[in-house]
Amino acid sequence: MRVGDLLGVRLQTQQPGLPANGPATPALQAMAETGPSGEPISLAGSELARLVAPLTIRVAFLPTSGSGATPWRNWLVLDTSYRGPGQASSPARVGLVAHELTHVLQRGLGDPQFWPDGTLRPSPTRRWLGDSTNYMEVLAYLIGVSVELDLLKAKGMQVAQRLVDDLATFAAEDAVNAARYVAKRFPRNATYRKNERVEASSPDRRIPAGGWAHWLGKLGFSAAVVERARAQAARGNPQRAEPEPAGPLPG
Repeated sequence: MRVGDLLGVRLQTQQPGLPANGPATPALQAMAETGPSGEPISLAGSELARLVAPLTIRVAFLPTSGSGATPWRNWLVLDTSYRGPGQASSPARVGLVAHELTHVLQRGLGDPQFWPDGTLRPSPTRRWLGDSTNYMEVLAYLIGVSVELDLLKAKGMQVAQRLVDDLATFAAEDAVNAARYVAKRFPRNATYRKNERVEASSPDRRIPAGGWAHWLGKLGFSAAVVERARAQAARGNPQRAEPEPAGPLPG
């Protein structure tokens, strides 16, 4: 997604309180859905909906080939097919919106090394606008996949083992491998691949100390969400991601 793509696009606003006509409300309602006894179908989804409900978020729908983006603080870009009920038409789509809304929370932390807010920050290696890290992606995938798995289970739908293996990799103790896996798992994503090359030259690899459970807590998620993700990940097999060979950075 290029900044220029937003020019001429009519932006919509997700007002606080999950209004019925909000551009992201269908997915948020799906995340917060409850079971017959009133318990959340997805702990991560329910808490995420609660955490973003007070925020004002600008939303743009663009032809992104089904992907999404959170280029800077309190901005959300979704594919045009996600307008209205389309964004909640499958667990995978709800999971993608959950992923992007996790980025909204991360950008609110405002640490330029580990949790950049995405706004203008000139650098010879990082993007001037929309800077991100692959460890941000690790946490966003943790939440998005957890939500997707819960919704698949509630609907009695088949779960692909690769999805569970993804979660097991992101939730493993090896944060460096998890960040590398983001680029390996989605090799066509030039941003992930460029992040991997840039982060390899950074002493801390732009990965903050503390681990994913600690940082989900900093974003506002409860210990119950962490334990739910651990339980889901325990059914998978963590994957290894070797460093990319040296070479020119993706454009």
